[in-house]
Amino acid sequence: MNCQGNRRGNGASGSSRVRCAVLCGVGALLGLLAGTAAASVGPQAAGQLAGRLMPLGGDRAGNADGSIPPWDGGLTPQRRPPQWQPGGRYIDPYAGEKPLLVIARDNLATYAARLSPGQQALFARYPDSYQLPVYPSHRSYAVPDAFYAGTYRNATQAFLDDGGDTPGGTPQHAVAGIPFPLPENGAEAIWNQRLRWRGAGRERTYVRISVSPDGSASLVRLAERARYEAIDAAPRKKIGQVLAYTATAVFEPAKLAGTLKLVYDTLLPPPRAWQLSPGQSFIAATSEAGDDTPVLGANGLLHEDQFEGFSGSPARYEWKLSGKRELYVPYNSYRLHDAALSYSDLLTAHHLNTAVTRYELHRVWVLEGRCRPGQACGWPRRTLYLDEDSWQVLLAELYDEADRLVALQEVHTLMAYDQPVLLPALETVYDLVGGRYLATGMNNQAPEASFGAAELDTFESGAMHSWAKHIGAVAPRD
Repeated sequence: MNCQGNRRGNGASGSSRVRCAVLCGVGALLGLLAGTAAASVGPQAAGQLAGRLMPLGGDRAGNADGSIPPWDGGLTPQRRPPQWQPGGRYIDPYAGEKPLLVIARDNLATYAARLSPGQQALFARYPDSYQLPVYPSHRSYAVPDAFYAGTYRNATQAFLDDGGDTPGGTPQHAVAGIPFPLPENGAEAIWNQRLRWRGAGRERTYVRISVSPDGSASLVRLAERARYEAIDAAPRKKIGQVLAYTATAVFEPAKLAGTLKLVYDTLLPPPRAWQLSPGQSFIAATSEAGDDTPVLGANGLLHEDQFEGFSGSPARYEWKLSGKRELYVPYNSYRLHDAALSYSDLLTAHHLNTAVTRYELHRVWVLEGRCRPGQACGWPRRTLYLDEDSWQVLLAELYDEADRLVALQEVHTLMAYDQPVLLPALETVYDLVGGRYLATGMNNQAPEASFGAAELDTFESGAMHSWAKHIGAVAPRD
């Protein structure tokens, strides 16, 4: 049976759909799931996720000249480096590789077609020092099999309810998985990014460093505990669907030490949040969360909806999907995560130390968001470049009210191959006008991140002080 089908087509009968899914390698269980009503795409089209496409929707094949390889399953737990020990820092499986080329001022014109406007602006701002080392490409992304199965199920039943409470709609009949692996529009693509696989949860200690134009730096050290929920998890009473619970505590500097923040990232805006600031005696509800809320200790360089490229409500923007491009993007950034490097080894006066960065050629979806009429957006326009394999933002460009490109974000990631889950090793925000930049998420001089879902009751506001005291982020109460 041919497993190519038309978008939105229902195709053959229920039994034929099952046979098609089996022949496409999806498996009998997934074939049975294809018989549900309210299908988003027909089972024939969904069958591409086991053939022409990889299970989350990216093209399985490499590019024409072989500089982008085919996806072969990624770095699964069975493919982890043999010398890596569970609980230890993640070892670079590509440590022996050398750059294929280094893009610099002298050869920039040759490779400009594979650089985003923001990357080119960074070269223009720092022509004498900025370089971009390009390494062999590895499509290392992988997720648990259940997430692949959920993605197939979503392809046959999920849809956007654009008549709901959120402009642009919210996914309906979706389960844990990419909701729209064959996206037709920008609204579907941004929900793919928002509902990407992030694991069950994680805990980590990390630093955030802002660097002034003169090279002086200020450091903030924080702890984070997060729990991630699938879209079909049970909703919270009086709150609704929560996609992520994030608790943050500040260790230093002294003026911020003891600051606590708890955020419930809800399916429908606004998020719910509680905060305790220095000088306060108890944690209290706050409306300062999400969207354009300044992030603690980021000196105005980062808003709460910029984490990992984009973490805000899709509803504030109208989204346009402009197809795919081949770009040099940060990928497999294990070197930036190396415990042998100090934080000063990672940073120079104007940008990351390019001797320890890694870029690879990958295909990315180009997704543009423009602020909806009647909405107030700190960035009226933003362009996101989404990895075709993971739906993770790798680059983001931010525009001001005059439609000037004013900031570039990069998300440097690595595969935590034992989980498997994509881990942010370091994120940057470059102020292209003021010459400042922010680097956040580094934990080179701290224990490796740990994974797992903390109990829900540990994300109650009343539990925050006990957690912070346990990790040493606040002094014990008298």
